[in-house]
Amino acid sequence: MKNKILSAIISIVLMISLVGCQQNNTIIKPYVETKMVTENSQLDLVTFTFESPDSWTTVAADKDSLICRSPSSNESEEYKNYISQDYLVISNYTTNDILPVSDEYKQGYEDLFKGTYDGIEKIISDSIEYINISKYLDSLPDGETGSKYSFLDLLNILSDPDSFPDYEIPDSLRNKTWASDFKYTEYQGKDGKIITVEYSYLVDDITHKAINCYRDDNYSVCGAFDDSNEISSGDVALWVANTLEVSEHYKIDDGAVLIEGKDY
Repeated sequence: MKNKILSAIISIVLMISLVGCQQNNTIIKPYVETKMVTENSQLDLVTFTFESPDSWTTVAADKDSLICRSPSSNESEEYKNYISQDYLVISNYTTNDILPVSDEYKQGYEDLFKGTYDGIEKIISDSIEYINISKYLDSLPDGETGSKYSFLDLLNILSDPDSFPDYEIPDSLRNKTWASDFKYTEYQGKDGKIITVEYSYLVDDITHKAINCYRDDNYSVCGAFDDSNEISSGDVALWVANTLEVSEHYKIDDGAVLIEGKDY
């Protein structure tokens, strides 16, 4: 009888532990023809090699990231939205154009791999808020952006509206839950652990679905879903993350960027 009770308790504990992040999943190749791609970031600081959908193309986004885009991608929107069903973003999530992210964000990524998710959910929500603010500022008439609002103005207003009584907050930015319905899954990838975060996000008051695939080597592959597309970036994000190989050709020394073969 004691053994049965003990077994029941162990089973319950295991079930609870798996609720937060599903584990032991198999990474399955999507039903799409692929090709091996090797592409460098800007200034050739990072080399990325991975399997890409056969008809997709790649372009350097900045010094440590790439965009891998489908033929239907709107190139003029890529660098404004940075999230789309038509392209993947492959990047170092601990940096922003090789500069380190904040300590708060760094802790959020570390906590993700420890099974704590508040930090990563804030990071994702902040990124979607950034997209919405950028789109709002782009919608203002020429010359009005600087005089009426700045990006920092809107961030401050939204975080503490009572301190800015003279500012009119656009309805499109008011009291929004930018990201929700988070789902976490852990995979043992080819070269290490991968945690996927699927979520819903809001842009222009329209709800979309996305997936961020975080590898344990500080690189991520992010895409979004659209059922009207034959193949969306979200459908191939995990496969790309699993096949991705990264070689960095730089290091940071006391705030200075040192380039391999030139500075060391």
